[in-house]
Amino acid sequence: MVAGYRRRLTLTYLIVVFSSLLIIGVCLTRSIQGYFIARLDQEMRAETLLLSELVRPDLENGRGMDVMDRVADDIGSKTGLRVTIMSSNGAVLGDSEEDPATMEGHATRPEVLESLKTGTGTAVRYSTTLGARLRYVAMPVMSRDGGRVIGFVRLAMPLSQVDRLTGIIRRLILQVSVLVALMAAGLSVLLARSIGNPLRDMAEAAREIARGNFKRKIRVSSPDELGQLGAAFNHMASELERSISELAERKNRMETILAAMADGVIAVDPYGRILLVNRAACEMLGVSEERALGKYVLEAVRNHDLAEALESAMRGEADTREIKLRNPRPATIGVLSAPILEGNNGAVTGAVAVLHDVTEVRRLEQIRTDFVSNVSHELRTPVTSIKGFVDTLLEGAMDDRATLERFLGIISRETDRLAQIISDLLELSKLESRGTEVRKTPVSLQAVVEAALGIVQGKALQRNIHISVEISPDLPPVPADEALLVQVFVNLLDNAVKYTPEGGQVQVRARQEDGATRVDVCDTGIGIPPEHLPRIFERFYRVDKGRSRQLGGTGLGLAIVKHIVERHGGRVWVASTPGEGSTFSFTLPNA
Repeated sequence: MVAGYRRRLTLTYLIVVFSSLLIIGVCLTRSIQGYFIARLDQEMRAETLLLSELVRPDLENGRGMDVMDRVADDIGSKTGLRVTIMSSNGAVLGDSEEDPATMEGHATRPEVLESLKTGTGTAVRYSTTLGARLRYVAMPVMSRDGGRVIGFVRLAMPLSQVDRLTGIIRRLILQVSVLVALMAAGLSVLLARSIGNPLRDMAEAAREIARGNFKRKIRVSSPDELGQLGAAFNHMASELERSISELAERKNRMETILAAMADGVIAVDPYGRILLVNRAACEMLGVSEERALGKYVLEAVRNHDLAEALESAMRGEADTREIKLRNPRPATIGVLSAPILEGNNGAVTGAVAVLHDVTEVRRLEQIRTDFVSNVSHELRTPVTSIKGFVDTLLEGAMDDRATLERFLGIISRETDRLAQIISDLLELSKLESRGTEVRKTPVSLQAVVEAALGIVQGKALQRNIHISVEISPDLPPVPADEALLVQVFVNLLDNAVKYTPEGGQVQVRARQEDGATRVDVCDTGIGIPPEHLPRIFERFYRVDKGRSRQLGGTGLGLAIVKHIVERHGGRVWVASTPGEGSTFSFTLPNA
């Protein structure tokens, strides 16, 4: 009875061991077989891509079957692979193993049909010619401009080597299984259990690792073969986890870098499909990453200049240009594109472009150009006037006392205007200099307004313009440079008086608002048309150039106001209705 129990236990144990080993063997065999086939596919894809580049000129030039067959024979003899070259309709032009004249068309072969959809097609079939299973890899040959298929190339390799390696692995697993079974036959129930448990753990661990759980480990409790196998299994799982973690870390690091870049980055494959686009590029181009990936540039962005820059790079030529965008906002983008080269052979496998928003740079350049032009014009006018009158006086007009006094008066006014322009320019330069510190002290706004009124009140009385002041009694002192703040009020009040008809009114209001002091200077003047409001604070910008010069303005007063307010941490703006008047407002932060 005991012997029968032992026999049954041994038989049961052997069945469990063989079953467990069979499961592990099948999993390992399939995994290894899949790995070898994947490696084989990778190598054959690379060789197929190289072959397509080699035969493209012959296919484009319409070489005959005899030439293409010689090419296939030559490549086949060098690589040891079966090489097939087809026309765009699938007709065989050359084959390293068969006479192409006797072969039927391959247009309906699975690998050819798949290559038209995905770019590369694979298939496994039994070849009656070679009497063996073959792995086929096919790829369309595109015209140089990538617009049409001009033929196909196909490579075939026998799977006998993979089958041989798989057979060796199967025999090795079988040998290990037999050895373990012989050892298990002499073990007791406890030993059977101690060996059976690790096997069950190993099967479960294999399944969990296949599902991606690399943290799963096998408990190793003995130094025998099963213990060594378990240790090797654990080591394999640890190495796989480490490798995948490194790949994930590299991927995350690259994605983080690309996402943090202020410049846009976009990369395309050899066919012009978008492989990568970072967040900055998406924002510039007004597209989402999901919408852009896998699409052609013109599909995703619809910008011909960007597409041309990438196409130039795919031809192996670096390209630098500026493109104009209308969506999501008008912008000028600098594009630097370059080809992506593969390995040592220098083959172009795509292109990458870096996008830099130069809209603000171009705007500042335009402002600088306008400023130089305006300064030249503003200085030329009084200088020309002075020179003209001086020349007239030198030619004899000095003898006429009345003419002399009138000309000297004009020269004096033009000189004062020239001096005022230069003074305002120097003041602007000082305000724009970051090294110049604004000395802030607690300033009474009432005192500042009264000082400004003392300067402009005389001009207001001459034109019968009433200036009223309304300052909140509980308004606290503001931290500011008193002299600069007086200049702000003088400039705003002077403008209001100039452009308000006789008998009009100007009002100054000041109050607390959202933790800051708000000041409004309102007038009942001629107003400002809406199209001029965005540029009213630019240097030398005038709504009515002739009227402004006639009134003695330099065109710099409002620009000085803007810079002073901003240097104090505030902001300035204007609201106006033509024919009704304007309101210039600014804020100053409280202490």
